[in-house]
Amino acid sequence: MRPLSSNERYQELAEKWLNHSISEEESEELFQWYNNAQENDIYIPRDYAENDQELKKRIFSQINHTISEPSLSSSNNFQNWFAAAAAIIIAVISFSLFFSSESDEKHQYVAEKVSTKLKSDIPLNRVSPRSDVEKEESVTVNDIEAGENKAILTLGDGSKIILDDAKNGILANQGGNSVLKAAQGEVIYSFINDVKDPLTEDQQVPVIYNTIETPKGGKFQIVLPDGSKVWLNAASSLRFPTVFNGSKRQVELKGEAYFEVSHDKSKIFEVNTRNQVVQVLGTHFNINAYLDEPTVNTTLLQGSVRVSDLRTNISQLLKPGEQSQLSEQIDVINLKDTNEAVAWKEGYFQFDEADIKTVMRQIERWYDVSVVYEGNLPNYRFGGEIERNLSLLQVLKVLEKTKVHFRLEGREVIVMP
Repeated sequence: MRPLSSNERYQELAEKWLNHSISEEESEELFQWYNNAQENDIYIPRDYAENDQELKKRIFSQINHTISEPSLSSSNNFQNWFAAAAAIIIAVISFSLFFSSESDEKHQYVAEKVSTKLKSDIPLNRVSPRSDVEKEESVTVNDIEAGENKAILTLGDGSKIILDDAKNGILANQGGNSVLKAAQGEVIYSFINDVKDPLTEDQQVPVIYNTIETPKGGKFQIVLPDGSKVWLNAASSLRFPTVFNGSKRQVELKGEAYFEVSHDKSKIFEVNTRNQVVQVLGTHFNINAYLDEPTVNTTLLQGSVRVSDLRTNISQLLKPGEQSQLSEQIDVINLKDTNEAVAWKEGYFQFDEADIKTVMRQIERWYDVSVVYEGNLPNYRFGGEIERNLSLLQVLKVLEKTKVHFRLEGREVIVMP
């Protein structure tokens, strides 16, 4: 039997992938070949096919037609075949954005993107559509890239460490702790002594406070001295002691953070924000306490937390799936799901009946821009998901499908009817 050429081999693998007969080893071979050679995302018009299977069949038909051409070995035809073959081994994912008006009339915009990296764990329903014109335009006009891991750590003596520039390894010693930047891009406070052995009074070290602060367009993760993990959203800060002495573990939050608190029944964990304190023993929860938001929202995912209004000392005990909203008083609501509250941590924006100003506050913080409103904007409500790794122009082009328009001037976004 004549040995297969490389092109024929990958054609054979593509056929097996299409009819679900491909083995795990063959899948790995196909993905490795494709991922090593193809770098650009492929965008398919919405009306190209009604569903994923039809799309795959149409692309596969093109592969068969192209690969049968006698001049396949020429550079141009091989590139055409390669682009088609790339499309057959990819996944079609969609972003849906709906908006509703005062009359409750709902409109929906759906665009499809073909992802070229099956092995990169790209989540479903979290993309932005782009036409070829839009892709070219985004290169030639002013654009702003998405935020990234960056923060500043202020030590007890007032000295500052720019964490995104710092090398991995020990950054400082603070109050009996080694401050370590790990390879995963997080900061870890590691107590020098064995934390399982209680310190005697003579061993107690003085309390030193550190502060980690993310700018607009930044996020960061930190592991506190007790092992609790904290994810900071953009434009947020966390002040904490380098050693949790006494009967409480107290921290101060400005902005937004997601907490996974290490369980310690002997020491309550407290998060102080504006007008509020949250007390837990060990649990997972999110707090949004930005000054420009109308309420302080605490969302519980696991365990239980007690939310107290510092002005009145009135408190509420939350159960998983509940969210407290503090303004003039504490209101507790049951959520259909908690995904919207923690979407930022997972790398995307999620909106559920949000008005344009709520949407733009998130855009403003993540892309480090200022927002200006012109004219009378329609009272639309937005719903849907957008990945946070897209550029600003890509996100704005998605939002423009809802009859709201934008103009980008430097780092200022003008919102127009």
